Amino acid sequence: EQMYGLFEFFYYAKNWEIFQRNVCWARLYANEGMFVQALTLAVIHRDDFDGLMLPAIYEIFPQYFFNSKFVYEAEKFDFDVWSKYIMYEKEYKDFMYKDYSQYFKKFDNYEYFYTKDFKMWQWWKLMGLGEHWYSEDHFMMRDNMYLFNKDSKYLDMIKGVNMFYMPVDYTRDVYFFNKESELSYFTEDLEWNSFWYYFNMDYFPYLNGEQFGLKKDRRGEYYFYVVRQLLARYYMERLSHGYGEVPEFSFFTEVEYGYDPQLINYNGVGYSYRKNYYEYETYGNFDYMYYIINFFTRVEEIITQGYFKTHDGKIIDLRKPESIEYLGDIMQGNVDNYDKYFATFWYMYAHMYFAHTDDTEFFVH
Repeated sequence: EQMYGLFEFFYYAKNWEIFQRNVCWARLYANEGMFVQALTLAVIHRDDFDGLMLPAIYEIFPQYFFNSKFVYEAEKFDFDVWSKYIMYEKEYKDFMYKDYSQYFKKFDNYEYFYTKDFKMWQWWKLMGLGEHWYSEDHFMMRDNMYLFNKDSKYLDMIKGVNMFYMPVDYTRDVYFFNKESELSYFTEDLEWNSFWYYFNMDYFPYLNGEQFGLKKDRRGEYYFYVVRQLLARYYMERLSHGYGEVPEFSFFTEVEYGYDPQLINYNGVGYSYRKNYYEYETYGNFDYMYYIINFFTRVEEIITQGYFKTHDGKIIDLRKPESIEYLGDIMQGNVDNYDKYFATFWYMYAHMYFAHTDDTEFFVH
């Protein structure tokens, strides 16, 4: 409610000057996460802000996307020290493959790391770069940087600005935690995760579909489509590693493979992680868990019956192709669904349960 109120504070500003004053006030007095989310929503959905772009979410909140190694490297960066390094020297000399094993056969457990063994996502190694800081001359900020370099306004804006870049390898400790950590290059990709964030900003669950034009896009059906596309790509990555299908999830059975994002907050406190053979039933708020279980039980009953009856007695036939829209609204828990009391909050409770967050933590005493 507070975030939505702040969003309306931005969205209904009569002109640019009032909008500026509202944003400046909120920047000083509102929670930083709430401020960014409300401002992003306002910029996306106000018609007069078409073309206005905010910095990417992983630039605003890097601690939610980059692992602790990168955060520490950025925090401790010292230009004077960096400038004394020989940063431009190639770190990997073996661009032309040569088999040295014949010279080292007498040594036990000999392993040589060839350039040909670099993974396709480790493009910087083929360029002779390591996980260190580099100047703009050695790594472009984005794929279409050449367009910006030709723009006189952009060149004037960055005159005197020094840019530095550091390649980030998401495949850290791939064999240390469990075998599925090998997929971290994909599951922790910045653009992959930011896509999901901005999709939920475009089709924010608490925005009225009629008022903001989301009904025209059949938001429920589109939600299903996007989720299925994400799962299809994830399955493809799993199959490429020989992992097969995703094991069926249950609250009452152990999850064999845990997950450690190695994220750290700006205050130095690390984020929680899920150990191997994790039992969801043992942890978290049990009330939330039963909310989620009851929701899925009710959805299964609705699908089995083949129809959905609203509070005012309206019957929705789920056997018709267009009914996927209604089911998608329920699964997303958006305000357009026909069972607002039941379906609107399950999505929030699910996130709170898996994040080990309690609603009492939202209040300031």
